[in-house]
Amino acid sequence: MKRSSLLAIVVPLLSAALWSPHGFAADITLFTGVQNPGKLTINNVVRDTKLGGVFGARFSGGQAIGFEQTFGFSPKFLESDQRAFNTQSNLLVGIPAGRVVPYATAGVGLITTFGDSILNFSDFGTKFTVNYGGGIKFRNLGGPVGFRVDVRGYSVPGVFSQTLNFVEGTIGLLFSF
Repeated sequence: MKRSSLLAIVVPLLSAALWSPHGFAADITLFTGVQNPGKLTINNVVRDTKLGGVFGARFSGGQAIGFEQTFGFSPKFLESDQRAFNTQSNLLVGIPAGRVVPYATAGVGLITTFGDSILNFSDFGTKFTVNYGGGIKFRNLGGPVGFRVDVRGYSVPGVFSQTLNFVEGTIGLLFSF
């Protein structure tokens, strides 16, 4: 993706977070969870991808309308010897209702895979991603500490001439400021 295209996406999302009509709230979430990819057909053989883990951090700002940046690492992505790093920039639309904030989210990003393969399942490299989902933030339950539950769907086009779709569910420790 060209740099100008990336700026055209990120700048409006960040602006929406900073000028939310409900004021500005920020948080950091350290999360862990699972990813459940679909199936891929490679060389006319259907491969069942395996449930994998993920951990990372989400930095978000805004209330009713906000922005979020996610950095995640999957030590077991698609199969036991594949690892993935992904970064996503998302728009968040929430219902600021005090300590409990339900939200919906959608965004774009990049995912890259690497590792040794037992089943001749080569890395697919760095790909563009689209994600969508939602969750609930439980803010300030003990001072600035709370937790967050999140479910997202990801689409990664161009993986061995197919689109890889997977679901990610996470739970995390949330720090509000």
